[in-house]
Amino acid sequence: MSPYHANLSNDGYIYTKKDGLVSGLHTYGVIKPESHIRQADDGNVWEAIVVGAGYAGLVAARDLVKAGKKTLLIEARDRVGGRTWSAEVNGTTFEMGGTWVSHVHGRLFGEMQRYGLQDEVSMTRTQNGGCDYFTLDTGSGSRKFTHKEAGEMTAKAWNIFIDIDGSKCRDICPLPHSALGNSRVSFNEIQAIDKLSCRDRIDQIKDQLTPDELALLESLVPHCGGGSVENIGFLEMVRAQALQNYDIATFEEVWTLYKIREGQSTLARRIFDDAARLGLQWTFKTPIKSIIEKDGIVSVVTTNDKILRAKRVVNTIPIAVLPDIHFDPPLSPLRQEALKINQVDYLTKIHAEVEGDLRGLRGCTWPGDFLYIYGDGFCAGGKSTRITSFAGDNRGILDPLKEPEKLEIALKRFHPMEIKKVVFHDWVSDPYAKAGAAWYPAGFLTKYLPELQKRHGNVLMANADWARGWKGFIEGAMEQGALAADTVLNEVGLYGANPIPNLYSSVL
Repeated sequence: MSPYHANLSNDGYIYTKKDGLVSGLHTYGVIKPESHIRQADDGNVWEAIVVGAGYAGLVAARDLVKAGKKTLLIEARDRVGGRTWSAEVNGTTFEMGGTWVSHVHGRLFGEMQRYGLQDEVSMTRTQNGGCDYFTLDTGSGSRKFTHKEAGEMTAKAWNIFIDIDGSKCRDICPLPHSALGNSRVSFNEIQAIDKLSCRDRIDQIKDQLTPDELALLESLVPHCGGGSVENIGFLEMVRAQALQNYDIATFEEVWTLYKIREGQSTLARRIFDDAARLGLQWTFKTPIKSIIEKDGIVSVVTTNDKILRAKRVVNTIPIAVLPDIHFDPPLSPLRQEALKINQVDYLTKIHAEVEGDLRGLRGCTWPGDFLYIYGDGFCAGGKSTRITSFAGDNRGILDPLKEPEKLEIALKRFHPMEIKKVVFHDWVSDPYAKAGAAWYPAGFLTKYLPELQKRHGNVLMANADWARGWKGFIEGAMEQGALAADTVLNEVGLYGANPIPNLYSSVL
């Protein structure tokens, strides 16, 4: 039983045939009061301002106030979580963005342990649930396979596709948190891999695959990266392979199996509440338009022209939204070049509540408006099933806001189903996201990723979109927030319980 009350957010949508498209979903992530600032507006300078209350911002803000730093959290939305949040609809939790957790995500699992959630998990799929098979529709008719058969076909296709070095990427990417060059692999070797798109790599190996195996591979790549095989760089897949321990057999348990039972917004709220208890101040529904640094002080200017000043700013705005923010001094030419190219993940994630027991259902359609579908446990009451589905870049093909009725048609292609409601967050139309978690085109990582990770004067850039390890994951967001907070603390001043007087002056 959650200790939180689900309040109505401006985010999210429900579609039913009876009521049409209705905006706004209830979530534990809504913060009330929306503003809590004790510091008088008299020109005082904060020690730190954190822009954005996703996981990067929450971890950074919590770590800063825990160390005694006067910190302000600014968030454009009415809730915490950013691109990761859970909605509560008639007693059922729907994960609207980032969802799954795993023991291989060390920072994330550590946060779950800290707040007593390490055992509060559920599984996306149910063994021996209704419709316990895999449907595959490649345009020539729909067929059913056992999950074992579908898994074997997918594993064969993936292993041929990913084996660029003859060792399932162990040689080319032995240290995935230092993937752009390290003591074992040179930058030039990595750069050669980064020149390939996923389409380039598929063209190299497609004669080794059956039509079904090729269809599974062509759909799996955009399922992971939210784009297409044409525009996702192959190095992105190499890093994913390394991070999941070089084995497609671990894909499900790392990427799509375990969830926090009461939703990601429960963990986000616990981090926020911890920070609030420690003295965090905040303002929600506060979009910003400018970040200006002068004489070492950073001014954050809101869209209603309020100016907030700090010694350091931790900026967690996603890469797709960064071009909307004015920086003075300007961002480096290389970073501006990266922002013009930007990322390729324009995924569509759709949930549905359907009549009956479809908990065992999984499937793939290629080509199709949706690529993958998962039975995702019973809804509250145990008489209907929660369905989760994914597509790659559907811009210009399926717009969930303009044509929500087509969502039902796309879902029914996998399996006959009586749909009670469709629940989703349209990340592409969201002005504070504009896309999913970042995946990049060929050639991008080796040229731009180090630049994106750099600070901009006294502005620390912290977002999962350019994480060193699990880029685009909750784990990567927490990595970025923690690293940024450590940098701020080292520069603004961190004193232990028993500091040695004049330690640094005596050493120097």
